[in-house]
Amino acid sequence: MDPERPRAAGRGGPAVSASVPGNNPLHWHSTGTLLVVDDDASVREMMSCILQRCGFTVFTAGDGHTALEIFHQLADQIRMVILDFGLPDTNGEALLQSMRHVRAGLRAILCSGCLTDRDLDGRFNGDWSAIIEKPFGLIPFLQTVRKVLEG
Repeated sequence: MDPERPRAAGRGGPAVSASVPGNNPLHWHSTGTLLVVDDDASVREMMSCILQRCGFTVFTAGDGHTALEIFHQLADQIRMVILDFGLPDTNGEALLQSMRHVRAGLRAILCSGCLTDRDLDGRFNGDWSAIIEKPFGLIPFLQTVRKVLEG
């Protein structure tokens, strides 16, 4: 990921400002447990590495079934989930609803490279804390995560 490549955090979701108050996003540090769900192993690994460098404990899953198993075990510890929209056995929307049956108000970022403007307009109904489109740059990704967790 190119840290200098600017990208919009999401066309239909909450806007993320180009500059988050405080330290440089590359030096941001936090703690807690996050769950990253994406069917692309390289994307999961990349997000996990970035988030671990920021101080998080990160669990990953490549499908909805595995994600729900992890979530049920750690529901009270997980601060936020990052969900890909298209998963082999479900979609991010359905997965988030299942997780919210266990813990209402769970913070969630939708991360997808396959949503069109029409999809975003029709699907974003306040369920998502933010939407970030793939491919994304390092700085917009970190800004989005930080805004959701600190907002």
